[in-house]
Amino acid sequence: MATYLTLTNRVLNELNEVELTSSNFGSSRGVQTMVKNVVNKAIHDIYNSEVEWSFLFSSKDQQLTAGQRTYSYPSDARKINFNTFVLKPTNLITNGAFKTNINDWTVISGTPFHTKAVGDGAVRLNAAEITQAISTVVGKDYAIRTRTFGGDITLKVGTSSEGTEIASSTLSVDNAGDGQYNITTFSSTAATIYIGFANSASANYDIDSVEVTENIQPERLVYLAYNEWLDNYSERDLSTTSKTQFGLPRYVYRTLDNTNIGLSPIPEKSTYSISYDYYVTHNDLSGYSDTPTLPDRFNDIVVNRAKYYAYMMRANMAGAQLAEKDYLEGIKRMRVELLNHQNYFYPSGIVGMSKRLIGVNT
Repeated sequence: MATYLTLTNRVLNELNEVELTSSNFGSSRGVQTMVKNVVNKAIHDIYNSEVEWSFLFSSKDQQLTAGQRTYSYPSDARKINFNTFVLKPTNLITNGAFKTNINDWTVISGTPFHTKAVGDGAVRLNAAEITQAISTVVGKDYAIRTRTFGGDITLKVGTSSEGTEIASSTLSVDNAGDGQYNITTFSSTAATIYIGFANSASANYDIDSVEVTENIQPERLVYLAYNEWLDNYSERDLSTTSKTQFGLPRYVYRTLDNTNIGLSPIPEKSTYSISYDYYVTHNDLSGYSDTPTLPDRFNDIVVNRAKYYAYMMRANMAGAQLAEKDYLEGIKRMRVELLNHQNYFYPSGIVGMSKRLIGVNT
């Protein structure tokens, strides 16, 4: 990745000025400082020429809180795509991915340990057993999703450590070389449930993923304009004399201050989260080793825009016009490469026949 120092020196070189080093970058003076400033200005211009540059894309999982109607935008949010909100149950297991360790799991027997032998990380059970307690709601249905490797592992679901009061099943692997997902459902009979895994064989069997969620399907939220929420749901959601405003959120809207996300109905419990996509803001480069989010192949566009500002300050109109032309051509290239997409679909009944494509510009 090109650093702030690299970009600055590329512009200084074009201007036939003395380049900077990492040791004197922070104490630059005169034209060198000017070039540092216009490099940042050039990056701003590129980022601001479009809102939905792919390199500014991000996503977020927001844990919901029972009784809380609005949630703040991410601190780096520039634009939120309100058509991407999905409500989903929260994973009740802590450290179920075992990426770096097996913390948060209680060892019942043997010496289970963290391994990188499969996936991004796993727990290895060799004549060993682990368990973890989770909080549930009595009478609610839950789903356990696991991925195991090597051989049969016993899943225990109980109201006590090592217990099988609720369920006991064998997680089988059809192909020992491939991991296999298993889904097990149960109905909770206590506020605290223990999820355990045991391997009685003296063989290396691994688990690289454990998730326990309420047994409901993720659901897309419907976006409402603020006035639509105000007209149809505000009286219910803002009522302080009834509880009808609490439930499973179905709608999402943005508040008028454009800094908060509203949900309707208001979440009645904290066992759900929402996921959504958004585009991030950008910050000035500061240290010599800072790098822009912009992909390296577009660095020449930064240089050309910075040259434009430098030439303008020197009243070199011809140089400024050429630099601006190169910059605009570069932005056009970025739009073609990063924003223009052609999607195709087969109309119903055509698949397997003429294979004619219908194109849709997006």
